[in-house]
Amino acid sequence: MIMDTINIGLLGLGTVGSGLVEILRQPQPRLAARRLKVTRIAVRTVTPERQAQYPDIALTTNSTSIVTDPNIKVVVEAIGGRTAAKELITTALTFGKHVVTANKDLIATDGAELSQIAAAHHVGLYYEAAVMGAIPVLRTLRNAYAGDPISRITGIANGTSNFILTQMIAHGASYDDALSLAQSKGFAEANPANDVDGLDATYKLLILTRFAFGMSPTIDDVSIQGITTLQPQDFVAASIWGYAIKPLAVSELTPDGLCMRVAPHLVPLAHPLAAVRDENNAVLIDSHNVNRLSMVGPGAGALPTANSIVADLLDLADNIHDGNTPERFVDTDTPAVVADAAHRVSPRFVGIRGDDVTREQLAALGISGRVQRGRGRVTVLTGPVTDSAVAQWRQVLTTVPGLELIHILPVL
Repeated sequence: MIMDTINIGLLGLGTVGSGLVEILRQPQPRLAARRLKVTRIAVRTVTPERQAQYPDIALTTNSTSIVTDPNIKVVVEAIGGRTAAKELITTALTFGKHVVTANKDLIATDGAELSQIAAAHHVGLYYEAAVMGAIPVLRTLRNAYAGDPISRITGIANGTSNFILTQMIAHGASYDDALSLAQSKGFAEANPANDVDGLDATYKLLILTRFAFGMSPTIDDVSIQGITTLQPQDFVAASIWGYAIKPLAVSELTPDGLCMRVAPHLVPLAHPLAAVRDENNAVLIDSHNVNRLSMVGPGAGALPTANSIVADLLDLADNIHDGNTPERFVDTDTPAVVADAAHRVSPRFVGIRGDDVTREQLAALGISGRVQRGRGRVTVLTGPVTDSAVAQWRQVLTTVPGLELIHILPVL
């Protein structure tokens, strides 16, 4: 039986969009069997030279014409951003089109609403590529853990931050030099704030939490800390105590509720995530039955991200050819139960700038633990401390003459 061709409308022809077209043009038998074909692409400008690169695809500057085109069965959104992308995806869904997107910002903030729209119109909304690039973590959480309660999910979710920290720990680079190198290699934007301040990883953590625990937290439920305060001395101090520093996103279900944190963490050198270098992403899933599952792979780039889009397209294609309505990618209607600051507990790595800080002074501030000194700063590795206590430390340290708080990092 010859299957009907599934026409795809692509919104955006940047890094991810061009990667998708490249993959679908490859003579792969499994792809050929699904008869997936990009027939139209929305771009900012159409030039004769650009159209000549895609002679069998109609380029247009009118995105709305694609999401309302009766001949288009699936829309792939690869333009990014929130406002325009949401309007286009909503229109596509209401016109009965399946949608695949890599837009983590939009899915993290509006994914539940869009999923409801998709369900109401009996179409699929899939977004494997929105989290961790080539790593198939969402489909793994969706399919492999139905009978296995998850206790914690821990990931290196931002390749830019991991690349920067790798340069600092492996080569002794300063933060500024490591960032410049990341930008020169295309791993960091000209304005890297979303990556280095933790927002990108936070969006991904919100999506992961929905799949892992079936709850819908918001960005206000996540403790967020960027990597910009890190200094070479931090990595030296951490290594002396047997730790690496890695940019982690952690979501844990405790008896008191969800604890979600995005921050540079101290990670034991023997821990699997300590060895994940450069721009790679990784995820660890801790659960009752499997105990621990780990996945590592490229977190960005044209082909890795587009490969995850293709996985979603294959899933949708099978449903379309079989005449089935795709299942919701995840059910996230349950409100999030979040642990308060008094019940979020972790050992801490405290960096303070100041000369001749005594143990007695630290004890008076409520800070105790193992201490290292040098280069005009003191570093303390504490025992388990609540977020409430950390907030008090931050407040008190601003009032002490001669002392400046550099940062307080969690320890995994």
